[in-house]
Amino acid sequence: ALSSLENIFKWQLPEMPPDYITHLLYDKDHRTMCLMKARGSGEEKRVVGGITYRPFYKYGFAEIVFCAVISHEQVSGCGSQLMNHTKEHLGKDGITHFITYADDGAIGFFRKQGFSKKITLPKAKYLGRIKEYKGGQLMDCKLDPTGVSQLYHGLGDAQNVSGGVYPIGARVEVQFLSNKTETGRKWVRAKILKSKQDGDGKIHYMVHYIGWNSKWDQWTISEHIRPDLNYKTR
Repeated sequence: ALSSLENIFKWQLPEMPPDYITHLLYDKDHRTMCLMKARGSGEEKRVVGGITYRPFYKYGFAEIVFCAVISHEQVSGCGSQLMNHTKEHLGKDGITHFITYADDGAIGFFRKQGFSKKITLPKAKYLGRIKEYKGGQLMDCKLDPTGVSQLYHGLGDAQNVSGGVYPIGARVEVQFLSNKTETGRKWVRAKILKSKQDGDGKIHYMVHYIGWNSKWDQWTISEHIRPDLNYKTR
């Protein structure tokens, strides 16, 4: 499962150095919660996402280091299910705060999961123990010690995603080739212009990159798309 999740992290987090992902994922001080799902009845379950975190039991908090769900599953609420299950598990272990550094593209997701820019965990507990990320926003989620977390459903609900299909006009982020990242890819804000279905039932989307000349408009598939959860907050 970890090897599958390693590939998902490297694909979904293209600005993270691959060796850094591998090191922390298999580090003995870190823990990982994997989300597995079967495509259909009778099919074998496969890893579709996960959260890698480091617990600091002595200080009552845990730090998220990686959190990702494969692109075409993000519209189905898998990220919320994964986060809720992880928070419930941590709450039962006596963890009262879940903190993370979120980049601009992830702030909307974490806000939907109950995280806030207001840090209620005393600074003395986490200062010098967690890794600071340049350009990231520190966010905090207070957990219920009984392990019962507030549920946040409907990833992509603000974009009216229906049956896992993006509607025309939906604001999304699309993976685009870039020589400025180690993996050669980055997420770029875009808008769905139209869609079509091929003979195998696979949906293809014509996307327009926000702020770019229309000559860059192109067809892509759902594996390269994720909801732009920050669109309504910008």
